[in-house]
Amino acid sequence: MNVALIGDIHANLPALAHAQEQSVEAIWNVGDSVGYGAFPNEVVQFISQNHVLSIVGNYDLKVLKFKKRRAMAQN
Repeated sequence: MNVALIGDIHANLPALAHAQEQSVEAIWNVGDSVGYGAFPNEVVQFISQNHVLSIVGNYDLKVLKFKKRRAMAQN
């Protein structure tokens, strides 16, 4: 099985798309999918739609905690 092992994408959609173009059967992500790059929503959507097996990285956790605090503040 050909697998692309990626990490520290940090919302870099072109890098993620490049990994998919390498004739791999699966992409495994070791974390930090989002962060400071230009395409955080698109990267999350890509990971979800393409069933990318992922581990949550420290940047991913920071984003989740921020979204949780923001949601709690709005309630």
